[in-house]
This record gives sequence, C-alpha cells and structure tokens, in this order.
Amino acid sequence: MSDTPPQGLRIPSLFWGVPEDSDVCAALRALLATTPDPGDPNGPWFVADNLITFGHTRGFLNDPDFVAAVTAEQPSSGELTLAWRTHTLCWAARSCLAVPGDYVECGAYQGYSMAVVLRYLAGLTDRRCYLYDLFDPSGGAGEGERLPAHSPELYERVCARFHTMDNVRVVRGKVPDVLSEIAPEAIAFLHLDMNNAEAELGALEVLFDHVSSGGMIVFDDYGWTGYRAQKRVADRFMAEHGLHVLELPTGQGLVLKR
Repeated sequence: MSDTPPQGLRIPSLFWGVPEDSDVCAALRALLATTPDPGDPNGPWFVADNLITFGHTRGFLNDPDFVAAVTAEQPSSGELTLAWRTHTLCWAARSCLAVPGDYVECGAYQGYSMAVVLRYLAGLTDRRCYLYDLFDPSGGAGEGERLPAHSPELYERVCARFHTMDNVRVVRGKVPDVLSEIAPEAIAFLHLDMNNAEAELGALEVLFDHVSSGGMIVFDDYGWTGYRAQKRVADRFMAEHGLHVLELPTGQGLVLKR
C-alpha cells in the first residue's frame, strides 16, 4: 500500500469581513507567509472561512465522495472556502438517513450547499428535499440581507440546478409565511441559513414539531459575532424545548432532537 496521501480539495485562504488594509489582514498574510502551502489538504494548516487550525487531519478534504460531490458543483472560490461547513451538512444529512422525514433548507440562496449534500448522498436516499428562499428579497423585515447573487432570475437558476433531481422541490416565498402553504409532514434534517433572527424564529415555530426524534437541525450563522441575534433566538427557543445548541468551530450550531 502506498504511503502517498490522496489528492483532495484545495481550499483558498479567504476570510470574511476583514478589510484588506486592516491589522488582522496583515497578520494573516504574515501567518500564511510562514506556511509552505496553507491550502494543501494533506498539510497541517487550515486557514479559511475565518477559521485557523493546525495539526487536524481534516479527512473530509480527501474523502472521495465529498470531493466528487463538491467538484461536480463547480464551486466558486467563496463556495469552496465553505468546505468545512459544507461537510458538516453532509455528515448531518447522512447521519439522519435512518430518521423518518424529508430534508429541508430555509435560505437556499444559489442552492450550492444542498446540491453538494444530495450528490454526497446519491444512491443512499431518494427522499424529498424542500428548498425555501425569496431569491430576490427587497430587504424588508424578516427577509435577511440581500446578497450579490439575489436577482429576479435566481429562482429559475436554482430550479435549473436541480432539474435532474425529481425529489427536490424549490419553493419561492417568505419564511415562515410560505410554510403554511408548502411544508413536509415529517423532517429528518433541517438547515437554517437565512441571516435573519425573525425569519429563523418563524421557521422554528412552524417546523420544529415536524422534526422527527433523532433528526438534526443545523444553524449556519449561530456562532458568528455578526449574527448574535440569531444565536439568542436559537438558544431561547431550544431551551424552552429542553434542548441545547452545540456551537461548532465552523460558526454553525447543531441540535439533535430527542
């Protein structure tokens, strides 16, 4: 057997919300200058997505199923930077394969995350997946921030992304309002990524009772300082239901429903 490590995903060293002329950015450049190749999936460093680690194996970067799923979606540099977060979603969705219910994402944006998840699970399940988003928000109350790809055409582009997956339903509408019209009876895996505390609380109030015992909820923005309002909402809601959110180094939050 060869001792040569497998070739894996190379992650660009992108950080969010750090001005190019800041002391933080200068310190990051100095750190990277001491590192032969911080993007090497077999090296000791991971420097990306506002996360710096040393000496972790990060085996998912060499997982052939994960690498294939990510590569097939032709990620942008920004999307590739999210590899650790994306793998968390893949792990959680796979861990819920024995749990009854469908998969749900509120805050689909361009559909990248769930496209990778479904490719990762290809051949393991054909359960239905619901993707909710406004796709062209105006910036009103409960809508979250308007991101660069938001546009009147985004809904059609996301539908096209999933056109070969008959089990995917892309739903355009404001959460939680649209959930009263279209929502699964049972949920095995729920991903909340709406960058808005009001919307995520509304989603929880409607969908939490639909999450099956053993199902998982992943909050994308839970541990980020810029989204403390969402952390407060999630913590309060889960405490009322006798649960606690696990904060992950990726900035995500994880809940296992009993």
